[in-house]
This record gives sequence, C-alpha cells and structure tokens, in this order.
Amino acid sequence: MARIKGIEKLTLRDMIIDLDEYIGLADGLVQLPCPIDLEIGHKRFTVPQTMDEFTKTICYGQRLFLARKEENDIGLITRMIEGYYYPIVTVNKWDEEKALLFGKNVLTCKVKELYPIAMHFVELIGQMTDREKKLLHREPTKVEQAAGIERLDLFSELNALDFLRDAMKCTVPEVLLTSYNECLVRFMNAKEINDYHDRYLELLKEQSEAQSKFKK
Repeated sequence: MARIKGIEKLTLRDMIIDLDEYIGLADGLVQLPCPIDLEIGHKRFTVPQTMDEFTKTICYGQRLFLARKEENDIGLITRMIEGYYYPIVTVNKWDEEKALLFGKNVLTCKVKELYPIAMHFVELIGQMTDREKKLLHREPTKVEQAAGIERLDLFSELNALDFLRDAMKCTVPEVLLTSYNECLVRFMNAKEINDYHDRYLELLKEQSEAQSKFKK
C-alpha cells in the first residue's frame, strides 16, 4: 500500500497516483482560505485577489481558455492554473498549446494551495462573466426571436473573434493576445453604438407617425 502523505507535502501528482487513498480530501481542500501566492517550480507567484486584478492581467485568449468547461476537479484545477500562470511563469506571450504543455508543472504544486486557488479563480471568472452579461446583454426583439437568433449562440466565440478582428483591423492570433480589458471596451463601445442606432430609428419612426397623424 502506498504511504499516505501529509497535507503539507501532498502534490497534485500524489493525489492522481493514489486517488482512492485521498477520497474525500478535496471537499476539505476547497474550504481552505485562498493563499496570497502559489509556488510553481520553487518560485512563488502572486494570486490575484479581486476580479479587477485578475482581468487586467489576462489577454482575450486566456479569457476564452479559462471559461471553458471541465469534467472533473483535476481538469479544472489544471486549466485554471496553466491558463492564468503560463505567461507569468514563462514570461512568454499567451499560447494555448504551450499552456497545455505547461500544465505538467501544476502536478508538482501542493494541493493545499491548488484547490482553494482554483476555486477562487472559478469565482473570479463567474464575476467576470456576470459583469459581461450586465454590460453587454441585449434582449432580442420579437422579430429576432421569431427568426431564431438563439441559434447563433453556438457560434458566439467565433463571432466575437471575428468582430474584434474587424474592429481592430488585425488577425485573430493578434486578437487573442490583446488585453482582455481592451477587448471588453470594444464590445461596450459597439453595444452603445447599436443602442444609439436603435433609439435613433425608434425616434424617427415616432416622428414619422406623428407627422402622418398631423397631416390627416
């Protein structure tokens, strides 16, 4: 039987190798307070404590990567850590394929840090997406609903990339490397312009109807 390690030394690799021995431990680990930093490769890196700290650090490619679903705890933890820390630890530009390879470094991290940090990141991403909905959501019109606008949801990521590519007049790879906050401002500006056009057309319609009634 494998020797059970204490929580202070237990790594993610240890848990994966002897998963049956550590059943139930994850429930306790996610309850631990989020540390202020994380040790990766014998160096410690700061953990963003707020959504603003988190979003000002990431690029748009990281935002897409971090928001994708995972089927289990191990996959979620690895995605959160590699998705956020790859550019910071390696001092390289964001690269999804290389970030996935970087995930092997997460295996040697201590689970007492990984679990609460990963859950903290999930919370920050939730706050980020909630803010996006608040700032960018627009209720579809009855005509749009009748035309089946919900079918476009499947292509939302692609459509967002195409919009940013055209708005910034650059390539999709360049879009992915653009800061998340800059991309958010682009989306907000586009929404304001669309809302203005909608209001303007509605006012023209009302003016036209009023003039028609006056002539009668």
